[in-house]
This record gives sequence, C-alpha cells and structure tokens, in this order.
Amino acid sequence: MPVKLWAQVDQTSIDSVAIDRTLLEKITLSDVSTSRDEDTAPADSAKPLIKVIPWEFRSPIGAEVTATDSTLRWQIWPDWTYKLNREPGVVSYRMGTSIRSNAVQRYAHEPRHQELYWEGIPLNDPVSGMLNWSLIPQHKISTVYGEDLGTHYRTTYYLTQYYLNKPLSRLIYSESKFSSRNLEFEVSHNLSQKTNIELRYWDRREGGEYDNSEVKGRQIFAKASHHLDDRHLLKLNYVNNKLDVGRPFGYITGALRTFNFDRFETVPREGSGNSTEINNLLALNFYRRSADSTLATDNLHGSLYYRSTQRMLQRTADSTSYNISSLGLTTRKWWSAGLLDMEGGITYEYFLNREQHPAGVLATGNWGLLEAEAKTSVHPASFVTLRVDGALKTRSDGFSGHRLNGVLDFDIGKFALTAGLSSGSLMPTPQQLYWRSGAFSGNPGLSNEDIQEGRAQLTYHFTPGTRLGIRVQHKDITNGLMVDASSISNNLDNFKPGPTIGADSIFINVNSYASQSAAAFFDWDAPHFEFNGSATLHQFTNPTFAPDQAIPMSAQQRFWIKAGAYWKGYLFDRATYVKAGLSGMLTPFRYQADHYNPELDYWLPVSSDQRLPAFNRLDLDISARVRSIMFVMRWQNILDDVSQPGYFETAGYPMSQRKFLFGVRALFRN
Repeated sequence: MPVKLWAQVDQTSIDSVAIDRTLLEKITLSDVSTSRDEDTAPADSAKPLIKVIPWEFRSPIGAEVTATDSTLRWQIWPDWTYKLNREPGVVSYRMGTSIRSNAVQRYAHEPRHQELYWEGIPLNDPVSGMLNWSLIPQHKISTVYGEDLGTHYRTTYYLTQYYLNKPLSRLIYSESKFSSRNLEFEVSHNLSQKTNIELRYWDRREGGEYDNSEVKGRQIFAKASHHLDDRHLLKLNYVNNKLDVGRPFGYITGALRTFNFDRFETVPREGSGNSTEINNLLALNFYRRSADSTLATDNLHGSLYYRSTQRMLQRTADSTSYNISSLGLTTRKWWSAGLLDMEGGITYEYFLNREQHPAGVLATGNWGLLEAEAKTSVHPASFVTLRVDGALKTRSDGFSGHRLNGVLDFDIGKFALTAGLSSGSLMPTPQQLYWRSGAFSGNPGLSNEDIQEGRAQLTYHFTPGTRLGIRVQHKDITNGLMVDASSISNNLDNFKPGPTIGADSIFINVNSYASQSAAAFFDWDAPHFEFNGSATLHQFTNPTFAPDQAIPMSAQQRFWIKAGAYWKGYLFDRATYVKAGLSGMLTPFRYQADHYNPELDYWLPVSSDQRLPAFNRLDLDISARVRSIMFVMRWQNILDDVSQPGYFETAGYPMSQRKFLFGVRALFRN
C-alpha cells in the first residue's frame, strides 16, 4: 500500500479563476521524485513519512471574503487602491502615482475610519492612525476579509502557506512608462515535511511622469513555519518596507476644468520635498486547532510582535520626523456550541517614542494601548443569524473608546437581507493630541469622536455566480476630529492656488455632520464571461438630530458609475488560458474630494481645494497563462486625450495619462 503525503496545489497550474484556495490533492510516494532508485535503497535508510494536514486559518466572525489569490493573479495592481477603485461603494483618492499614501472612501467610512490587520496584528500608523495600503505583500496574499464594524471598516489579510515536495521559486516583473519598474523574486523550500522557509525581495519604482513624483522602495519578506504536531503550528514572520517618496505637495495646475497643462510644464509646489518611510514587523505566531482530526481549521491564534515606524519629511519651510517602536502581544480564540459561535480577542501594545527631545514633533513620552474585543453569532433558525460584537480600548494617557455593533442576517431562498446598527466612541490619535511643528499643533483638550451608524443591504442571487443588490449606510459623527481650517476661504471654483494652513493650525472637534452612502451593484460569473457593474453615491450632510446645522465640509454629492466585461477560456487547442476585457468608470458631476496633507500624512474631508471636473477612465486588461508562466497586460486610461484631456481624483495631483503596463510571473520548480 503506498504511503500518502499531502501537498498544496500549485496555484499557477489552475485554469479556473474561481478556484477554492483550500483545494488539496493527494500525492502518493511514487509520484514524488527522489535522488536515488527506490529499488536499490536499503529499507532502513528510508526516512519515516509523516502525514501533515495543511493548515486552514479561521476567518473573523461576520467577515466576508473580498479577494483571494485565485482572482488576484489575473490582474495587475500597482498598489491595493487600484483594486479597491473598481469595487462597489468605493470612491478612491489617488495622487497620480501608485504606492503613495493613496486612500479610499469605503461606503460611509472615511479613510481615517478604516483599519488594516495582518491576521491579528494591527498595521495602522501609531501616530496618525491612518493605514498605508503599500505595506501589504500583495503577491503573497491567500485571502482578504472585509468587516463593516459600523464605526469603522476593517480589512484583514492572510498570506499563502506552502507545502512543497520540491523547492519553489517565483519571478514577478512589471514595467510601464517613465520610472515604473517592479521586480520581485521569491524562493521557498520545505526543510522537512513539517518545516517550510520563504524569502522574498520586491524592488519597487513608480512615478516619474511629473516633476518630483518618483517613488523608490523595497519590500523584504521572510517566513519560517513549523508544524509542532497535528494540532499546533509556529510561524516566524518578518517584513520590511522602505519607501523614498517625492512629495510635490500638489502641483500648480490652474483651473482643473480646462486641464491646460502637461507633464513638462507642471510645477510642483515643493520641487525638492520628499519623505522616507521605514516600517518593520517581526512576529512569532502560534496557532492551535481542535483535537478532532477531521477539522483542519484552527481555533486559537497568538502573536508576540515587534513593530517600528519611522517617517522623515523634508520641505523648504520645515522638516519633521518621528520614530516609534512597539512591542505587542495579541491572542484570539473561537468557540462553537450548538447554535452559538463566539470569538474573543485581546491585544496589548507598548509604544516607545524614540525622539523624546525638544525638537521632536510628538510632545509625549511612551504609551500603552489595551484593546479587548468579543463577537457572538447566534442561529435561532436556518434562515436567521444574529451577530453582536463589541470592543473596549484604553490608552495609558487616560483616553479610552468603545464600540457596540449588532447585525441581523436573513437568507430566504435567493434573497439575502442584512441590517445593522452600531454606536461607538473613538479616541483622538497621538498626532491629534501631541503634534508640534511649524505649521500644526496638537490639542490635548480634544474630546472623543462619537459615532452612531446604521446600514442595510439587500441581495438577490439569480444563480450561485450571479447577484444583484443594493446597500445603504448612514453615519452620524459628533465632535469630529479635524484640523481647524477656519482661516481658509472656500476655493471651489477659483483656479488660483488656495492658501495653505498657517502655523496656528490646531486640531479641533468640529460641528456634527453625517456621512451617507448608497450603492447598487451586480455581478455575473458565467463559464466564459464575467460582467459587473455598480453605481455609488456618497455625500456629507446634516446629522439626523440637527438637520439645520451647518457642516464643516462640502455637501456636494459624489457619484461614480463602474462597469466591467470579460471573456475567459482556452485558446490554441488548450495551450493557454486567457482572460480579457474592459473595465471603466464615469463620474458625471463635479465634486470636492478629500484633501491630503503630506506633513501629517493625513486625509481630511474639510478642504478648500477646487472641485474636480467630471471624468472617466477605461482600461483594457489581458492576462494569459501558459504552463507555469503568466503574462498580465493593461492599457490604462485608453480614452486619454479622446474623451478628456486628463483627470483628477485628488485636486492638485493629475492622474497618469494613457500608458501600457506589462507584467510576467514565472514559477520555477526544483
């Protein structure tokens, strides 16, 4: 009887774009190549074979899968916001160059109300509280989960776990016009049936289309994983990100409506402004699963981790820098009992301010942050699920916050209805409290930001691969935390450069306001075709209990229409599998986008920027897999200089012109 091993399916050998990432295949010993003839090998020299059940990581209760490796590999994404840009409910704020501090409005959630987690480890900036999408090792992603927690939106990602019979190497290369070049190389090897090691290096270069727009950087990723036994897994992860970013502080563009400039004549506000950003994360992770050998999914995660975040910015008038290190411990447990599912987690992180001197930009010492979270899911009937989650957060400087969120899910036939209510209080960030520079000052007297929120989504599934739906969300924000921009006159239609915030600018609690979102969407996934579309409306408006109160930001509506159509199938007598199609968007009305502040590395809905002209964008995507090599191509913004001379998603930062992106991904075995 042959001895059986388990091996993870090589994802580049799968033709279907809807493959389940947990799919495994059995491989007999006779299928595994060896370095010597088995017939002549002495019986006592053979190593004992151990059955290793590949690990499956538990998803957060209430989270939905938003991306997997099997779908991501068919597209080329310069950074994660380029993928989010095509999703329903998203209005993106990009600055013309990828791997910058690009951001998105996600339904009613502003950029400052979004969180990013690598498994259970928080990745938001410890000073500003903002997230940086460029930190994601996006070519290593296995699964991405999204959770609408009411007060904020959380994204959690897991990376691919390899089980190999032979060493594996991957080469990923992409390039485009100007300075856009990306080269990534990865090697992975099983030292034994229980132990795997990986090393990956990613050289990143973007921009160059406009003066002082180049971004150069690297990402280093290393991992060692070891199965202690059938129930326990250890992983040691290390990731380093370094980016040198040209900071033009926007460009002097004149009237955005006329787009009367080009890349050779556009002048940056800061010709030599730049920032250096270095992020390190070292984590020792422990996982445990049930003693039931039929269950491969775990139910306990624990991590001991070290993070460091450095940011140095230089400009003509001033320079700022901070260096924060932290040591954290997090653990999360899942339980199931009959109709009840539960999840609990606790995280403590102690932050060290490495620049505690009079010239430092943070007028504070070290601080600790404790967060406890609990989730419960009850299934009183086959078609009803009730979910309740809550969190408490406290910081050693005396500030604390909380969240309570309740969701009711109905699944009746082909209809699915979800309704949720939440309430919470968010602490001011260390930047809002303790920042001190020539242009901005923190305010230790700030109050918490209070949020009440409601949402609903109705979906109809025609078939398992086809859905039609609508989603609405309303958030009331009281004591919103913003920079005082009272000295700035409105600059919605004036094409002259708006005044900058002066040295007396301070963080304040602004008047109450509301953030509203509505989105209609459809998806159709057939054997040879994919169609999708959405219409998204977002608006800042008056709060529910103060309908006549003036709000601190523009109340203009933001309306985006998106659509995509793709064909997929075999060509050349099944020699290659191809996916090709168009994806586009249109915003027919002018609106005012959020404002980006490079010194604070922060996005604000309160702005004096010009309104963006109506714009559109159309991309042509083609990808083809030939054995273990995949070619990925995109003609980006193909209607540039046809339907419009150019466009903006953030005032003062023109988006890229028409260009061709080419990428190749090659897998090498042994």
